Amino acid sequence: MRKFLIISMVCAAAGQGYAQTLSIYQSTKSVEQSTAIIEANIKKSGLVYFETVSHDAIAAERGVKIGQMREVLFEDGGLTTSLIECQPTTALDLPLKILIWEENGDVYIAYMDPRFMKKRFMLSGCEEIVDKMGDLLARVVVDAMRAIQGQD
Repeated sequence: MRKFLIISMVCAAAGQGYAQTLSIYQSTKSVEQSTAIIEANIKKSGLVYFETVSHDAIAAERGVKIGQMREVLFEDGGLTTSLIECQPTTALDLPLKILIWEENGDVYIAYMDPRFMKKRFMLSGCEEIVDKMGDLLARVVVDAMRAIQGQD
């Protein structure tokens, strides 16, 4: 039996005519440990790692206290370039992102499936690229969850 909880939610965006799929996993590690594992997996996979945004640190600079929250930004350069070449407006939803946060003592890892871009940007001819991006994002998170659970 797996030690982590998988929650999938489909949220219909009112008036937008598209669905967005949010996938959430529960981590048994801290925000820092979970983030480090995700970053390491991205780098060792040969993907382009951009940065990790520390939302709680940014909030603290403004005098606001929120729970620990990190957002890891990365991409597969070939897929991203191909998608932007096919439909430039897709760059608005790139790079790929993984959110890690603490809430009520629990740590979660989440991502938005890029397949929602098919309808959001009315893609034609680049659906396969978006599917590959969705598979890549899922693989990065599942590999991280395996590492978190010590199942490497």
